[in-house]
Order: sequence, then C-alpha cells, then structure tokens
Amino acid sequence: MKKNYIIIGDSITYGIGSKETGGWANLFKNDILRNDDTKECSSYVHIMGYPGVTSSDIFEKKEKIFESVKSDNCRNVVILSIGLNDTQEIDGKNKVSRMNFLENIVLLMKFFQERADLIILGLTRVDSKDKFFWKPRKFYDNDTIDFYDSLIEKECKILCAEYIPLRDVLTHEDYIDGLHPNDEGHKKIFGVVKEKVESYIKSCDDEMKKDY
Repeated sequence: MKKNYIIIGDSITYGIGSKETGGWANLFKNDILRNDDTKECSSYVHIMGYPGVTSSDIFEKKEKIFESVKSDNCRNVVILSIGLNDTQEIDGKNKVSRMNFLENIVLLMKFFQERADLIILGLTRVDSKDKFFWKPRKFYDNDTIDFYDSLIEKECKILCAEYIPLRDVLTHEDYIDGLHPNDEGHKKIFGVVKEKVESYIKSCDDEMKKDY
C-alpha cells in the first residue's frame, strides 16, 4: 500500500545546519523517491518543519497541518519530532513547562494515532556539558533535555507509539553551532530514522498480511 509520510518538527526537521543535503528529513524524502521503482509515486513525503516551534505551537495547528497533507488513498504515517525548543530556558523558566509539555505530547500522540501510524523521534542533545548559551538570556541544558525526552519515551510506551531515541546519535564533530547538526550530523540522524522506520513499516505490513 502506498505510504504518505508526514514529518512534523522544528528547525532540525526543517534542515537548519545543513549546507548540502537540506537536512535529515530531506534525505529521507529523497531516499523514498530514489527507491521508488514504480511508474507512479508509490509513496509521498511531506516535510512540515517550523524553526523555533514548541509542542504548544504544533498542538494549536495540528488539525491544519494534518488536513493539508493527509491522503485518503494512502497509508498516512506521521513522524513527529518536537520538544527541544520546549526545554529552552528563558530568564530561568522553560519555554514550555514540564507539565504543559507532557499534556501537549499526550494529546498530540492521541490525535495523530487516531488518524495515522505514529512514530516519535526522541530529542538530540546540545554540545555542552554545562548550560548552553544560545541567545541573550536563553539557554539549553542537557539535564533538562534528558527529562523532557524521558517523558516522551514513557508516554510512547504507555500509548504504544514507536519511539526512536536520538540522544546518543550526535558527537562533537556533528554540530554546526552547538545546537543544530551539520551535514554529517543530519546524515547520522537520517541513517537512524531510515533504519527504524523501515523496520517499523515492515513489521506493520507483516501484521496486516496475517489479517488476510
């Protein structure tokens, strides 16, 4: 069955940091199209990347995003990558509080699971052992990112959503600015996502065959 991939995320999904490939999501899209051996597209990939967005922003526009690119003739697969901006510390407070983040993630997961297959990407880390200065009065902290990421992983287990951890994918050489991956970093993310998504889709396809 044809697949309609909908990749939703922030600046890393958008491709910031990549100067050559367009980012991991674009690599994923090109890989899907490159391996399409049919005369007509067997699958589609929509990249909905919004630099700077939080889970609250995506929650507010979830219907509009999904309705604009969903397919009634394909199997819709949502790949959601959100949460890193939520952890940003501004004047001592996280951009989205832990409680609000958890609520957003749970509601987003339930919304997309009712309409599509859902895959959740875990959070990457910043390239710093201490608080990472980003902009005036704005910081990222890996301990905070760890906690938000643990909330995502926990809810994926509870709601039976596929979770792809990215916590250990990037190393010092893979960042362009300490936050966003460079081309090599994006390639690493793509490699992990491609492998996990292919495995997930295959397992789902095998289950569907058993039902026939």
